[in-house]
Amino acid sequence: MAKILVISGHPHLDQSLANQTILTELKNSGLDITIEDLSEIGWDFDIEAERKAVVDADALVFEFPLYWYSYPALLKKWVEEVLAHGFAYGTGGTALQGKDFFISSTTGGPEESYSHEGPQNHPISEFFFNFDQLATFTGMKKHEPIITYGCMYVPGLSTEEDKQKIVDNCKASAQKLIEELKKI
Repeated sequence: MAKILVISGHPHLDQSLANQTILTELKNSGLDITIEDLSEIGWDFDIEAERKAVVDADALVFEFPLYWYSYPALLKKWVEEVLAHGFAYGTGGTALQGKDFFISSTTGGPEESYSHEGPQNHPISEFFFNFDQLATFTGMKKHEPIITYGCMYVPGLSTEEDKQKIVDNCKASAQKLIEELKKI
């Protein structure tokens, strides 16, 4: 069974119905999954411990909400410091070569808003170019991103029906990711 490292990049996971739901489904999947919750670890993570976890894994999953058309700053800091020159790329940087790479991301807006005609002005795939390049540059095998749209839940404003729809959609996305992870 493949060893899977999930990097949870939500900086306020305790406030996220969507990302908590996806991570709970992954935890309960029966797969060999380690979840690094950056909201618990914080900004001063142990780079060597994180690198050891990356080396020990067969697959890397970034799980995060889309923030301003990219990933949250906490996850970006993790990428910049852990996946540095000499480790993930460059001279001697082979730690990621051949590993499977997955993106699991949530958005507040609905799927139809991510198009050239929609309010976001671009399809969602255009916002993930940096991950395509990260995978290519480090020699990872990139898989299609799994996106869960319409995850905006505001306690006190959203209805129970809205909440249940988000939970159901997140569970479906998590199951899709689990099925992909079982193939590696």
